Amino acid sequence: MDNEPASSRRSLTERREQLLDAAIDVMSDRGITGATTRAITERAGVPHGVFHYCFDSKTALLRALLARESERALSPAWRLDPDSDGLTEALSTAIHGQLARVRAEPKQFLVLAELTVIARTDPALTDLALWERTQYLDLITQLLGKWKTDTPPADLHHWAAVILAGIDGLIDGWLTTRDDETTDAAASLFAASVGAAAQAR
Repeated sequence: MDNEPASSRRSLTERREQLLDAAIDVMSDRGITGATTRAITERAGVPHGVFHYCFDSKTALLRALLARESERALSPAWRLDPDSDGLTEALSTAIHGQLARVRAEPKQFLVLAELTVIARTDPALTDLALWERTQYLDLITQLLGKWKTDTPPADLHHWAAVILAGIDGLIDGWLTTRDDETTDAAASLFAASVGAAAQAR
């Protein structure tokens, strides 16, 4: 497949990760439509045939990339600290923590945002877009339940939708403006407003 010595050849999993990393870089520079399979393999420094060894199509790569980046964004997100002094403080800490991750890895979050938009309109990817949204909502609902133990699950789900819409807006705003001061102030105001409203219900 390539000219690497047998001792240095990578496993299929390693090759896939190599191509996904290269895809992030290419998409950051050229957008998703400009990220051809050849551009991705060139960025990864591998022969073009390696792509077809790892993925059946560009759509298959996009599915794998959206799933990986969603899981990476989800795994450390929304850790509502049970030792916080109230839901407002816990929300504020979680939201500011998520924004810190976006600032640390803006390229990844820009690509994830574009992937999500494309997934909503591509029949081959819509199920993945729905999966991503459901994962976030379920996690936030579960964490809210630890604070509001007497609230019906359906109500918690509605609060989770409000919170997710807010963080989506804050992330989108920062990625557009890179205005730390305004974004941080808005995040604190949002957490305070939602925290107070949720506690009052």
